[in-house]
Amino acid sequence: MSQLVPVCPYLLEADPTSKILFSHRGVADSYPLHSHDFYEMELVFRGKGRQWVNNVCLPLEPGSLYILTLSDVHRLEADEPLHILSIHFLPDIAEQIDMARIHDAHAMQLSQSDFDLFFPLAYSVVTEKSSDLAYKNQKMLSVTMLLMVHLLRYGQKYGSTAAGKHLQQTLKFIHSNFTDPNLRLKDAADVCGLSPCHFSTTFHNAVGCGFSEYLTLYRMHSACSLLASQDVSVTEIAYEVGFSSLSHFFRTFKQIYHCTPKEYRNNYLAHSATELQTPLWDSTVIPAPQFG
Repeated sequence: MSQLVPVCPYLLEADPTSKILFSHRGVADSYPLHSHDFYEMELVFRGKGRQWVNNVCLPLEPGSLYILTLSDVHRLEADEPLHILSIHFLPDIAEQIDMARIHDAHAMQLSQSDFDLFFPLAYSVVTEKSSDLAYKNQKMLSVTMLLMVHLLRYGQKYGSTAAGKHLQQTLKFIHSNFTDPNLRLKDAADVCGLSPCHFSTTFHNAVGCGFSEYLTLYRMHSACSLLASQDVSVTEIAYEVGFSSLSHFFRTFKQIYHCTPKEYRNNYLAHSATELQTPLWDSTVIPAPQFG
């Protein structure tokens, strides 16, 4: 895993003519700092909270619309459960719709009249039942372009700063090395060229939690992604995500998710069989981590 959040499998597996995915996701508590190797445009239609885009705090409420590029980092916190319509697409699709030249995040708050116009159109794509693939693809592309043009015309730019790009590099280092059970804060600090103390403070201010907590949560995220497959044993998963002790893995997993890995896998598979397809790290599928 060289990226903060891996390319969504459903995008890679999709037909080349339909690598745009509309989905409805929920965030009940928080969604940790991350970036993508795909483009993400999202429209909030219920709930309240805030998100940090390239370390700038922005309110989230119905009508909040934003787009994130491959160079942006963001995290979310919900005051009330957030319901979000997400649009994901890969760089090759961005090239086709002339978006690859856009290198900065954009965000805005839609007016009530614009929200009443755009949301039904976008949500109708999520609930589309037509078996006509060409029609569905054209509808996804048309709605994506409509939202993107409006956002780029009226939204505000939130470009990644030098510090933000430095942080993204650091996070990618963590995600490339999280499987190493001996990974320490000092290793990440050395990548930044900072003292461990300075790095610890800087990291906490930007990410919203300490290095050790973030590393644990990312390992848990990776474990949950692997648990979604029935082909990998729980023991293999524990060691693959960087735990040197199986008992430590079980104890940490239950502390965060309040169930065993096996129970989590069963719950996930039962849920995914009845719900719309959503990204793996999603509060409607995976409960928000809770310590203590």
